[in-house]
Amino acid sequence: MSLLENLKNWFGFGSPGSRPTATLTTESPLPDKPVAAHPVPAPAGPPPAAQRREQLIRFIVSKLRIYQNEPDTVPVGIRLGILSSDPEEQALYKVALWASQPGKFQQELSRQLADNYITLPKNWLFDYTFFADELPASTYRDGNISLFIVDSSKPDDSPVLGKLITLVGQTRQPEYLLDPTRQTSFCIGRGQTTQTNSGRVRTNDIVIVNDDDPDFDAQRGKGNGAVSRAHASIRYDSVQRRYALLVDPGGLPASGNKTKIIHPDDTIERADIATLVYPLQSGDQIELGGEVLLLFELQ
Repeated sequence: MSLLENLKNWFGFGSPGSRPTATLTTESPLPDKPVAAHPVPAPAGPPPAAQRREQLIRFIVSKLRIYQNEPDTVPVGIRLGILSSDPEEQALYKVALWASQPGKFQQELSRQLADNYITLPKNWLFDYTFFADELPASTYRDGNISLFIVDSSKPDDSPVLGKLITLVGQTRQPEYLLDPTRQTSFCIGRGQTTQTNSGRVRTNDIVIVNDDDPDFDAQRGKGNGAVSRAHASIRYDSVQRRYALLVDPGGLPASGNKTKIIHPDDTIERADIATLVYPLQSGDQIELGGEVLLLFELQ
């Protein structure tokens, strides 16, 4: 075909049969590319326990601002009340208060108070208590938190009631009220009475039922024999308003026995030194002889 005929065909002047035809090509679709999954961003801000800790410190500092640059009038202690019956919420507060590291929250609070020109006296008191029903009378309150200011000019001598509940083993009563207005020392042992090495007759207040007692239940009290007749005592300190466990001779390793305190954070404290005071906090479990378990709670 001549050049002239080709040009005619391209511009539509040639015969239909002689026109060049375009070849259509079909491209195969590209395979779908996998879409990269974008990670979900972590929530902004500090973790819940740190937020709760900051909330508590901010509340306390704000209420103590009246003591700025007043070293002669600052309180000798503060008591924090937390209204909560939810175990998960209580666990969150314990993390916030560094319950597994005694004294750490108090040190951090002292630092924050000092930054605000509030200096509390040496060995100032700090404690906290969970309440399930209602908060006690307090100096300040914010939601489910209460703050009681311990003023040296107005000492707080109201007693703190405690309670022992039997979890494992058989005791004369399923639970015992610890009332400091009646007595400040409570003896724990097997049987109602026993005679000590000095010859003095000891009367137990928290009675682990002995196997010769008419009320003894062989199933519930099968481990009672591991408890000494003079095993331990709980004492109330009216100044600190705290309870503590003391191990009597019968509950010591030297007598072939053992006593432990299992704290709410699952840490275990061995109470195996005579005359040493082991402070108790609400929720502690006292293990006697590896068999009997008593729950300590504040009222």
